[in-house]
Amino acid sequence: MSKAITIIGLIILGVGCTNGAFAQSDTTDTIGTPQLGIAANGLWNEHKASFAALPGIPTGRPNDGVLFTGGQGIGWSASAIFEYPVLDVLNLGIRLSYADNSGILRAQEHQRIGFLTSDGSAVHFYDAVFHREINARLAMVHVEPILCFYPFAGAYAAQGLRLYAGAHVGAMMRTTFTQQEVIAHLTPADALANDVVFNTLQRIRNPIPEQHIPQAQALHTSVVAGVGYDIRAGALVLSPEASYTLGLTPVADNITWRVHQARVGLGVRYVFPPPPPPPPPPPLKPIAAVEATVAAFTTDTSGVEVPLVQIKVEEFISRQMYPLLPYIFFDYNSSVIPARYHRLTSEEAVAFSETKFFNADAMQVYYDVLNIVGKRLQRYPKTTITIIGCNDNSTPGELGNLNLSRSRAEEVRQYIVRTFGIDTARMRIRERNLPEKPTNSRDSIGIEENRRVEIASDSWEIMQPVLVYDTMLVPSAPVVRFKTSAYAEAGVAKSTLRAFQGGRTLKQFTSLGALDPVVEWNTAREQSTVPRTEEKMQFSYEVIDTEGRVAMPVGAVDVEQVTIRKKRSLRMKDKEIDTYRLILFDFDSPEVGPENARIIKELVVPNVTKQSTVQVTGFTDKLGSAEVNQRLSEGRARSVANLVPSQQTTAKGFGARMIIYPNEIPEGRFLSRTVEVRVETPIEE
Repeated sequence: MSKAITIIGLIILGVGCTNGAFAQSDTTDTIGTPQLGIAANGLWNEHKASFAALPGIPTGRPNDGVLFTGGQGIGWSASAIFEYPVLDVLNLGIRLSYADNSGILRAQEHQRIGFLTSDGSAVHFYDAVFHREINARLAMVHVEPILCFYPFAGAYAAQGLRLYAGAHVGAMMRTTFTQQEVIAHLTPADALANDVVFNTLQRIRNPIPEQHIPQAQALHTSVVAGVGYDIRAGALVLSPEASYTLGLTPVADNITWRVHQARVGLGVRYVFPPPPPPPPPPPLKPIAAVEATVAAFTTDTSGVEVPLVQIKVEEFISRQMYPLLPYIFFDYNSSVIPARYHRLTSEEAVAFSETKFFNADAMQVYYDVLNIVGKRLQRYPKTTITIIGCNDNSTPGELGNLNLSRSRAEEVRQYIVRTFGIDTARMRIRERNLPEKPTNSRDSIGIEENRRVEIASDSWEIMQPVLVYDTMLVPSAPVVRFKTSAYAEAGVAKSTLRAFQGGRTLKQFTSLGALDPVVEWNTAREQSTVPRTEEKMQFSYEVIDTEGRVAMPVGAVDVEQVTIRKKRSLRMKDKEIDTYRLILFDFDSPEVGPENARIIKELVVPNVTKQSTVQVTGFTDKLGSAEVNQRLSEGRARSVANLVPSQQTTAKGFGARMIIYPNEIPEGRFLSRTVEVRVETPIEE
């Protein structure tokens, strides 16, 4: 049978090649166009079996070992077809078919028999062959999803050749049979053999009239593969085809009986015309110009601005000290902890650790202040804290509102109780109007700093700074200066400056309108933004005008990574860089104060050696006079430097010339009023 299918397939291919010059199938112009049609096929049904009898149907002699092993039959099928070309080499299709799967199954029995002649004068012996016959009348309706593949799409003559494969899932509409036994052959086949009959005086015995096959399967599955050729004739596609179907489901339960089919026939499909092309777009009005430029610069060791062509990132062992700002700032007339503070569930609190602040900055650490205090109260069960609620005592709703102050303190205490399970007896509540050391400002920016809860404790274990042993990445360009320009005739709607490495955004600046002509990125302070691989760092400036037009120039900078491992393998000189941050100076005072003095004595001084270089830098927020801020930052830096015993100590102040944290929020301004102590100590080999 497989040889027959192969021959039929070659004939189809030959027909296609012969007709290729005048009736080629051009699938390219039908992509996305539905095709609907019919097909008719002649079937050669091949029944494969191995059973002695149908369930409950007697035949032959019990346990005589004779089996039905198979049979054949001729049938037909008719199909409705839907196909949808998705590529020039691939159609998706589905067929709904009715198929006649009938056939005759035979089992042969060999037996020696004796026969008395009609005149009774002699007995003749024969070697007889008995046939047991099951005439199965099977028909089904099935759905056949298929994939059609055109291996030679685009070729001149063979482009219509299609290979297809799919599956059948069908419902049996007819499952009946008749059964009988006949004398098929006698040896020797002499003249008297025609008189040999069964004891029924006929050459047929045990006939069973038509009835349903016992335990017949209602559903039937199979797989199909075939070959065909598409011949295009106007809006029609004629497809001579040949296929073979392999049955998977037995005809009846508990017996081995499957039906396979060879199928040869013709399909006709109607190709729906493609939709008309869309109307041409209206004439475009003249495109208004959108222009943008961006370039990256840094400063050399002498402070001269130079184009940025490479960033070298060096890794150092580092000790980072983050100050504990024990204030929680509240919105106007509210006692709800703002969403910007990190809050944990009691389950998450179990895994919380201060060691998580790897490559963080002081702002990130600050937003976990409640979790830091709660975890420390767990770790030191004999310690206590005082929670002091305050109001701004000046605006309506806050003026003199001690109930609001107490509600704020209660909210903080309840969070620590719920999350860390601390006994309320260890957390005393107090309320007052202004804080003990208020921000003396008449404007709204200063007033909002007084809407806070303060956490105080006599225990150093609770109030000490956060100390993290970390690594620090020091870029050769501590400040990247982007110079930008943007122009749009229709007006700039939005602009975005983005620095990125691979798929990771390092830093992004966005503005409604054009960005400032000079945008600075402090890579040294924002450890999380430092490039971490040697892939080029790219930067882009996207400018969008009010009508949606875009300009986006792009630049790139080489990156070199100098890791601790690399320095050690090359025996390069290395050093340790520690950074200590001090806050909570008294208002408008350069004095260090007792809290900062203790931090310097217990955490800074023990890590300063004779070889250490110490750089002390003072900063302020943007409030007040620039001249006063500059003088204040310099005074605080000198006061701290006087407490650090090193012959290589420098002190300088930036005032408000370098704002290191966002000054739009109270915590950003408090953390900006800081002095940083940077200690660089050579590592002895």
